[in-house]
Amino acid sequence: MEADLDYDTIIGAYETITTDFFSSVREEHALLVLSQCVHDLSSTELILRDSAYRSLLALIDFCAQIVDREEKDNQEEPEAMVVVENCFWDKSSVHRVVEKFLMKHIGEAMKKGAPSRKEWIDLLRNMVVKLPEVANLSSLKPLCSEDAEVDFFNNLIHLQKHRRARALSRFRNVMGTSNISEAILESIFVPMFFNMLFDVQHGKLEHIRNACLEALASIAAKVEWKSYYALLIRCFREISLDAQKQKVVLRLICSILDQFHFMKTFSDQGPELDHASDDLNSGSASYTLRKCSSITFTDIQASLLKSVLPKLQKLLNLDSDKVNVSINLAALKLLKLLPGEIMEAQLPSIIHRVSNFLKSRLESIRDEARSALAACLKELGVDYLHFILKVLQATLKRGFEVHVLGYTLNFMLSKVLNDTRKGKLDYCLEDLLSVVENDILGDVSEEKEVEKIASKMKETKKRVSYETLKMIAQNITFKSHASKLLSPVTAHMQKHLTPKKKVKLENMLSHIAAGIECNPSVEQTDLFVFIYSLIEDDLNKEKGQTHEKNIEGKEIPPARVIGGDSPSSHMITFFALRLLLTRLKNLKLDRNDALLLSMLDPFIVLLCKCLGSKYEDILSASLRCLIPLIRLPLPSLEPQADKIKAALLSIANSTANSGNPLMESCLRLLTVLLQSMHISLSSEQLHVLIRFPMFVELERNSSPVALSLLKAIIHRKLVVHEIYDVVTQVAELMVTSQVESIRKKCSQILLQFLLDYPLSQKRLQQHLDFLLSNLRYEHSSGREAVLEMLHAVVVKFPKNVLDEQAKTIFIDLVLCLANDHDNKVRSMTGAVIKLLVGRISQPGLNSILDYSLSWYLGEKKQLWGAAAQVLGLLVEVMKKAFQTHISSILPATRSILHSAVNAIANHELEVSEKATPPLWKEAYYSLVMLEKILQQFPHLSLVPELEDTWELISELLLHPHMWVRNITSRLVAFYFATMTEACTGDNKSLLQNYFLMRPSRLFFITVSLCCQLKNQLSDDSAASVITENLIFALCSLHSSMGCMEPEASQKFWSSIGHDDQVRFLRAFQLVDPGKGRATFLYLNSEMGNHSSEGPYGDVRFLLVRILFKTMGKIALQMEPVQMKIVFNTFLKFTSQISGQESLPYSDQLLIPVFKVCEGHSGKVIPEPSKQFAQEISESLRNAFGIENFVRAYAQIRKDFKDKRDKRKRDKKLLAVVDPERNAKRKLRIAAKNRANKRRKIMSLKMQRWMR
Repeated sequence: MEADLDYDTIIGAYETITTDFFSSVREEHALLVLSQCVHDLSSTELILRDSAYRSLLALIDFCAQIVDREEKDNQEEPEAMVVVENCFWDKSSVHRVVEKFLMKHIGEAMKKGAPSRKEWIDLLRNMVVKLPEVANLSSLKPLCSEDAEVDFFNNLIHLQKHRRARALSRFRNVMGTSNISEAILESIFVPMFFNMLFDVQHGKLEHIRNACLEALASIAAKVEWKSYYALLIRCFREISLDAQKQKVVLRLICSILDQFHFMKTFSDQGPELDHASDDLNSGSASYTLRKCSSITFTDIQASLLKSVLPKLQKLLNLDSDKVNVSINLAALKLLKLLPGEIMEAQLPSIIHRVSNFLKSRLESIRDEARSALAACLKELGVDYLHFILKVLQATLKRGFEVHVLGYTLNFMLSKVLNDTRKGKLDYCLEDLLSVVENDILGDVSEEKEVEKIASKMKETKKRVSYETLKMIAQNITFKSHASKLLSPVTAHMQKHLTPKKKVKLENMLSHIAAGIECNPSVEQTDLFVFIYSLIEDDLNKEKGQTHEKNIEGKEIPPARVIGGDSPSSHMITFFALRLLLTRLKNLKLDRNDALLLSMLDPFIVLLCKCLGSKYEDILSASLRCLIPLIRLPLPSLEPQADKIKAALLSIANSTANSGNPLMESCLRLLTVLLQSMHISLSSEQLHVLIRFPMFVELERNSSPVALSLLKAIIHRKLVVHEIYDVVTQVAELMVTSQVESIRKKCSQILLQFLLDYPLSQKRLQQHLDFLLSNLRYEHSSGREAVLEMLHAVVVKFPKNVLDEQAKTIFIDLVLCLANDHDNKVRSMTGAVIKLLVGRISQPGLNSILDYSLSWYLGEKKQLWGAAAQVLGLLVEVMKKAFQTHISSILPATRSILHSAVNAIANHELEVSEKATPPLWKEAYYSLVMLEKILQQFPHLSLVPELEDTWELISELLLHPHMWVRNITSRLVAFYFATMTEACTGDNKSLLQNYFLMRPSRLFFITVSLCCQLKNQLSDDSAASVITENLIFALCSLHSSMGCMEPEASQKFWSSIGHDDQVRFLRAFQLVDPGKGRATFLYLNSEMGNHSSEGPYGDVRFLLVRILFKTMGKIALQMEPVQMKIVFNTFLKFTSQISGQESLPYSDQLLIPVFKVCEGHSGKVIPEPSKQFAQEISESLRNAFGIENFVRAYAQIRKDFKDKRDKRKRDKKLLAVVDPERNAKRKLRIAAKNRANKRRKIMSLKMQRWMR
């Protein structure tokens, strides 16, 4: 067993297998050693796989040297060979080893799907790069790339799923442009892609499954007929071996048949392939015409007919009791490749067979049958729709089957009608309409209204024929078949209509209109002629007249859609108006387009006539059609203006309900009229308008449409006393409304009123007082609306008015900033204060600055937080001009931070989110202000006067409140960045002279950051800052301690000062509260100093190893976020220092990674975290080198096994030495297991009850 192997001996043996080893042995002897390498490469143990991989990599390097040396020697002496100690290796030896040994075992590994697939793919890539002239490996060169994100081999074995899918897509693209060796494709890539295809679990990673199918199909598109045929046969063999693979393999067969590329040019074939030619030309698939050098197309067809078709028919017969979409689709794709007479003979039986399954009472079987029919129709093309529809009508004739017919027709059309060919359904329009009419208006519809019938089946619950009618309208030739499309509706309009039937006809017309609007065959002129004729025909019937009108010189005959008088003819008019309105919405109305204007102008008179209709829906639609037309310079507008205005005023005065559709259309048109230059309302009419009920009761019954009209009225600057009362209601509505669109409209109206209307000082003050008082409104939406309004006031108001009101506005805004609990409101308040400070004059700014400084420098603690916020905003606005006030602010900041630190120490608070520490707000806002000051004046970060402040900031890294911890982390990151920038170039040696770069402070900061990781992190940005700080602190601690002299390093603990010792002691106690103090005292003793001798006992290695060990424990104990931070820190640390310097830390870096990868972490690790740990393991292997990594990994594994064996021995010994204690331990374990079982049972019961 692998667990009993002596790994140290094995690793030592593998270390001797280098390029020198291969140069000293014969080829046949080397193959014996290589066979063991191949065996170990299939092991589940990472150590054995890495060692074997390193040895095989050495073989590839050696072969590359042989090939390169022989090519150079051949230029001088063609028969030269490489002679090493009487052993001959030449180019032929390399070819034999690569072709007969390496390529063979790579292919076998791909067939088995061994765990070593990654190593074999890596070896293959190295062979492609280093031995391109051997075994046609140069054909794989296009798959390689220097960019790891693009390289096929790197992505194919990547742990991230999207990278694997990207690799498969790249392979498909390369196959389309390059010629890869067919032997390599068959031996390596085909088995590898098959294994990847079957490794994907059903229902998961569908994108990888699809990419595998496409990759295999791309191979089929390039290989010769023999390999193509073998690929097909292999698919059928896979189905026979495992029936569960049938679904995915049939999809693969369909993809392979789509890539059939052996069709000869038809001119060379003769008459025997005429039928096949016609069939392929009419099909939806596109085939590459390619001559077959060794076999005729007739022979290929014969092979398909005799071998492949019977296998598909056998699968069809095996599944006679159920429908399989893929089998039927594959059969159709195959029939399209066979002669036409075979297609004609086999197609009806397939369609009839599938259609019969629609009679089943099982919904799942009917769904599969529908999917199969849709797939067949999609493969055959829409030209076969009529044939399939006839089969369905002949099959589904009675009972519930007629419901299935309409549902199935809708399903097929929804899956097939996706191309842009016009008039696809013209040839079978009557049959389609008959099915739809029967389903909506016939006996089928009446059965659906019976509740017991409707609830039985999916097909009876929903009326899908409306959507079918829309799809039909979308795919006919409009000009010639539009009237026929309306025939089912108009035929029923001649009869007596019940309310239910009337609703059905309206729904039919609605869906027809939606389909016509999406119909690509609709020409604009034809549509306008059609609409005009429908409307005019109805109007003429109402008045008993028969007029004729022309649009752009085209004579419009009476529509004659409805024969004779019909009480429901207005439904057609509404249908036409709806078509017109939709077209006007989607049309780009160009005022300079003479042709368009000439077509639209006749509709003005027609729409004005419609305003006299007694039907409300026609009135509403006519008004909505007039809205876009009013904006255009149409000649007919002026003569009809009075009629339009009279109708509008009459409708608007009739009701106060602005939510009514008719009223809404009226208000919209009135709004457009007020904005129009062609038709306008007089002042008397505006005066009448403002007294309408909708404005009197605006607060109770408001809508965006009514407010838009009010905005247009105010834009006209109508000065009447009613306006002032309405604006007061608007201001109230702006604050109290919970609808955002209403609040925005009210804000716009109020702002326009304040800017444009004459206002006394008293009235202006009343409006401002109203806004400021509502900064304390109970709902945050109202406060946000007030702040947006104040923002606009500050921007738009004259500067002299703003200076007068600045003090009042500022005080109220500061109160809001200090007391509001909503983050968004506070942010908006800060933005308004910044804007106010930037807009007012210098005296006003000085007054605000004096207020803020007096609050911050005063003794009232409750003002410190608000003052710090305001001063931070002033820093952002004043920028460099704020420098004169920094000297008075920094001492106060230091005092506040010191008070916050003392408050934590006095109350003995823990780093927890539960307790609310005193002075946290004051400290937080002071730190935010300090951050803004340092961003404006970076040089202040490094001045000696701020060292006490940085000391306090370091202490606050352990503050209980998350916000304080986040801001202190950002400040420390800013300090590190500023210091690094100041020490670029030749000044790098000066880094250790800065305040925070002393070893004790770096160690304390790193430990504090580790303590932050033990708590919940606020967001990704906080995690990123902690990661950056950890990396910088660890690297700096490693490098600064490394600069010490050996003698100084040995006497380090005795040479540091008292403050440093206190700081180290606190840090050690934070790392290990139980043993930290004892550890520190031991290191300070003479024995501790003596034990620090040697390269691995160096002080820097000791300190950094302690930190890495602490971080490793946190990674295993906390959430995946903390694990990701720790592992990223490990990775970036090893990348920033040399590999040799990071080796002493290899065990501490690898232990947590080992436990996560090997499943020894003691808890359930999420799959993404496992994959990330594996990625980190690979990166660390590259950083340390494979040999060092294997040695360290083996040692960790051995230590872990020894500890586990010791625990087992101790348990057995305990059972003998103290049986009573052992029995109690077993009882505790049993009780714990029983409790877990009860908890699991209860959770399962709760889940059932929740259902």
